[in-house]
Amino acid sequence: MSLKSNPHIQHGGYDFLYHLGINTKDVDIKKLFNDVKFVCLGGSQSRMFEFVRYIGAQLNVKIGENEEPFNYAYKTDRYCLYKAGPVLCANHGIGIPSLSVVINEIFKLLFYAECKDVIFLRIGTSGGVGIDPGTVVITTNVLNGELKPIHCTTVLGRRIEHPTYVDSDLAKELVNLCPDENYATVLGTTVSVDSFYEGQGRIDGALCDYTDDDRKTFLKSLQEKGVKNIEMESIGLFSFCHRAGYKAAMISVVLVNRLVSDKPTDDDEARKDWEQRPFSIASHFIKSRLDKVEGLA
Repeated sequence: MSLKSNPHIQHGGYDFLYHLGINTKDVDIKKLFNDVKFVCLGGSQSRMFEFVRYIGAQLNVKIGENEEPFNYAYKTDRYCLYKAGPVLCANHGIGIPSLSVVINEIFKLLFYAECKDVIFLRIGTSGGVGIDPGTVVITTNVLNGELKPIHCTTVLGRRIEHPTYVDSDLAKELVNLCPDENYATVLGTTVSVDSFYEGQGRIDGALCDYTDDDRKTFLKSLQEKGVKNIEMESIGLFSFCHRAGYKAAMISVVLVNRLVSDKPTDDDEARKDWEQRPFSIASHFIKSRLDKVEGLA
């Protein structure tokens, strides 16, 4: 048996998941992680620290000693890795290159642990296109900065294009499970770009070679194409998971309507409240899936 997307990876061999600080000859990967059914990813370490505490309380499972999350990646400062029962939580940093490192090592961890039917959820933030701050977007289609549904990379000196795949049934399941709260949750297309400033059409970065009118035209064209938000990781998430044989979804709250402003809100209380919204939706989904499994047992 080998990892679906890399026949060179085999069971029983030594591996060092360098950026997670986990050595397979020192850790019983299968014993620790075999029950994982969900991998939840977010940008920052602090957000995932808060999420594992949240989901641990929701599932009533142990997350560490004295209710403090245990970081399995404690030997490195690159990423964090927490666990709450069947939920593995990690931060992916900013952008696809950072995401690609940790998701490769998580794929290998799941392979060595012999996990089955794992679903990946990215829970995070984004810039909205024509929708109000605080709105949650469930991604149904993802485009790169050239507005194509492919992830482009360079391998062995050659440009490689990998398709993306978003499971529409999974996206609909998520939006239908949304709690009855006083905020909107919408399905829509996400544009995933390579930078925070120019790639997203901002004019408040240190570098800018286009006009404000250019920016407005670009953003309005996105709106006309059904784009609901812009961020920096989803094209990689959906491409990598598709290649590795995992289902994936993205739940992202909007911090700014880019048709109105370039700058996300500086209201800390509002931002903290909004960032909890993907937590709640992810929790409802995970509990619903676990309830179905228990019902079949």
